[in-house]
Amino acid sequence: MKNTKIIAVANQKGGVAKTTTAINVGVALALRGKKVLLIDFDPQESLSQFFDCYAAERNIAGLMYNIINKRDCDVAEYVIHNEINGVDFIPSELNAMNKIEKDLISVRSKETVLKRLFAKHSELVDKYDYVIIDCLASLNVLLDNALTAADYVLIPCQASPMSFGALPNLILQVKDIQDELNSDLNILGIVTTMYSKTNICKKAKEMIDQTYKELVFKTYIDQMSVVAESPMKEKAVVLSAAKNNRVAAQYRALAEEVDERA
Repeated sequence: MKNTKIIAVANQKGGVAKTTTAINVGVALALRGKKVLLIDFDPQESLSQFFDCYAAERNIAGLMYNIINKRDCDVAEYVIHNEINGVDFIPSELNAMNKIEKDLISVRSKETVLKRLFAKHSELVDKYDYVIIDCLASLNVLLDNALTAADYVLIPCQASPMSFGALPNLILQVKDIQDELNSDLNILGIVTTMYSKTNICKKAKEMIDQTYKELVFKTYIDQMSVVAESPMKEKAVVLSAAKNNRVAAQYRALAEEVDERA
């Protein structure tokens, strides 16, 4: 995993365009010639369902159970290629993810299972330039696993006071992981999402910019209906060539910043 960059896309606040950001940054990096693996680490299966994958029998929780129970497996059987978007992904599954969250409580070194999974199957991970983990909206042991396994955390933050107010708790958890489990973890950046020209959004963006300064990406993401419509097409917004699709251009610009920072 010397050259592979592992990015956890995280925010404990739901509805901040976390999955949309993970998908579009991943696909935009693929457009830049990078080989990308997306991992759905959220019980809601939003990333998996975007790629038309539902209730997958082979899922990321199953791979983690293989590590916990010291079972061998062919990890390639868990990886699905999505031709439309030009990326690979490992799906999630609701019941399996909920079960492993509970079972991890009694596992030795419970925060390191995903990291051990990557180490055991380094031959797979090494094939990719980027592994992007779409995390669940929580500060639980599953997020600990993602942060412990990652090199970077990318934080989408909706342009709203409520989303801004949730950032300190996540950053504190990142610091705890840095201090205790993964000293190599860095905050790649905070990206303002779902921005519109309302006074509330403008004020929230100013607060984010002033508080977190150089951590904030120059690129921000507008709120547009095409984002909500993209799952129905099973095609990332970033693939749109329409000149009036600002979000597509913004995610391509964000991916360029990610590639420069990582």
